[in-house]
This record gives sequence, C-alpha cells and structure tokens, in this order.
Amino acid sequence: MEAALAAGRVCCPDCSESLARWGYAREREVRMRHGGRLVRPRRAYCRRCDRTHVLLPAFCVPRRRDGAEVIGAALLAKALGAGHRTIAARLDRPPGTVRGWLRAGARRADALQLCGELWTIALGDQLGRPMLRPSPLYGAVNALGKAAVAWQLRFHDPRVCPWELSVALTGGLLYGRPRDPPGY
Repeated sequence: MEAALAAGRVCCPDCSESLARWGYAREREVRMRHGGRLVRPRRAYCRRCDRTHVLLPAFCVPRRRDGAEVIGAALLAKALGAGHRTIAARLDRPPGTVRGWLRAGARRADALQLCGELWTIALGDQLGRPMLRPSPLYGAVNALGKAAVAWQLRFHDPRVCPWELSVALTGGLLYGRPRDPPGY
C-alpha cells in the first residue's frame, strides 16, 4: 500500500483523484478470532476534494473493533439460522455487539448480494442455478462466498481469507459503498 500510495496509484473514493500521504491515524487493537492485532492505519489526503481518508487493511471492517473473520463468522452463522445470543456466546462477544452486526448485514443484504454476484461474473465464474433464498442475508453470504471462490480460482490464491476479500470487494462489508468490478 505504501508503494502504491507513493506512486499515486491509490485513488480517492469520492472523486478518483490520486491520494497523498497524510500521516497516521491513532493506533488501535482489532479483535480477531484468537487474540488481537495492533494496527496504525495510514491517512491519505485528496487535494481535489480537500478530504482525508484512513486506509485500513482488509482484515479491518470500518467503524468496527472486530476483524472481518469474526464479523463474517457471525453473518454466516445467522444465515444458517443461529440466533444472536448463540453467535455471541460462540464468538465470546457481547450480544448487543453481535446484534448490531447482524442488523447492519441484513440492511445491506441486497447490495452485498448484488456486489458478490457482479464480482463473480467479472472474475469469469458462473453463478450456477438460482437458489432458494431463505433470507436476504443468506443470499448475500452465498454471493460473497461465490465471489471469494471465483477470486481464488482466477488468481490461484487459496490463502486469501474470504471475509477479508469480502471487505475489500464490498467497500467495508457492513458500511460503505459496494464496489463494482471494472467495466460495470
């Protein structure tokens, strides 16, 4: 990221102008499934729209203290029918926190599903037969999973975390603007 930022290849999400380095945001701990990771995100500045942006690694979900793998596991469990209290106990998180993730995921389910489907098609994979959708969140999690598999097949990278990839492709998973693939 540092090299891309220095070369002017990182663009502003608002106006598409190149971003410039602008120091660092405060250091924070991101809670993962097992332990935590310290992160000190880079700040970037857009000269055209006069805004600063915080550039987060893909394992971070914007405005959330927990990592993508934790929130993704909660969304998957909910899509498979588990309740928020059960999920919270499994993940060792407060029930109110988990309920907030699930509500945000449900609000964005249609946008997340569309984003996952567009990326799957753009990466050259077929979506297969239409499936029954027991819930909008189930459809969204399924579409994001297909996009992650398509990415792994296209780029021969089985090590990529599907939830980190989902954060990157959707522009933040629970927040932000879903990103369309190039050409859409």
